[in-house]
Amino acid sequence: MTKDIKSNIVELEKDKLFLLQNIVKLDGRLIAFPPNQEGFAPLNSYILKEETGAFMIDTGYLYHKDSILSQLSNIISVDLPLSILPSRVNEFMSIGNAKSVSQQFNVINYYLAQPDAPDWFDFTDSERDLELNSIPTHVIGRQIECEIGYKTGRFIEIMSAPLRLINTAWVYDKFSKTLFTSDMFTYAVSDNENGPWILEEDDLVCGIQFIKSFMLNTRYWWLEGAKTRVLRENIRRIFNEYDITTIAPGYGKIFRGRELVAKQFDKLDTIMADFDFSKNKAQYIARNHLR
Repeated sequence: MTKDIKSNIVELEKDKLFLLQNIVKLDGRLIAFPPNQEGFAPLNSYILKEETGAFMIDTGYLYHKDSILSQLSNIISVDLPLSILPSRVNEFMSIGNAKSVSQQFNVINYYLAQPDAPDWFDFTDSERDLELNSIPTHVIGRQIECEIGYKTGRFIEIMSAPLRLINTAWVYDKFSKTLFTSDMFTYAVSDNENGPWILEEDDLVCGIQFIKSFMLNTRYWWLEGAKTRVLRENIRRIFNEYDITTIAPGYGKIFRGRELVAKQFDKLDTIMADFDFSKNKAQYIARNHLR
């Protein structure tokens, strides 16, 4: 693993998997984090690369447009065929730069849970860029397989996330044994703007109570008092089915190592069991009520 500190590019697998980071200070304005959360967090985009093509997961906020385009140009050429997956199609953190990347690079495919991808992210100018409609949209459905490049033999699996509030996709890359989890496992932040952003041993700050509060105070406010048995089974199935040594969320720190990955899944399972309706009564939660 190598890191270009100046550009915030991390080479997770040599020439094969890259992390693009843009670091933000948490001050209550990002709904992805609890309003009382302080510190710093990375917003993550990922590039899976082969000689004949590349695949981009999430394109970042429009605010980071220049940074994202610069980072991307340091990894791939403008001619290399590129596919894009916004893992959360109705969130600006995922789709913010899909249009500008498509205009400056050789984007050949979109992967979404919905058809007609440009309808979701062509919003930055007074007139639509109709040329984007010529780029095929592949509808994910429950699960779809995609090859990185042409006849490389490197396939990824794109699946509907087993736990979600909005349409969300997870991705598994068998080559790097990485599970890209979008808005799940996003709770590891830092007091230091320089990180570290990759964990290889358990961070005591990310205990069960901290994670539970993080989830309830962001998009998983609805879980307390829900029927969680099936959700737990689907999450556990993914852990058992795939050989995962890295959890790569859409924001927050990355978890590396099979043991550390297992701990995160175990913590989530414990939390989901605690949330179940058999232990909690579902109730109305007022906006900005912290738990």
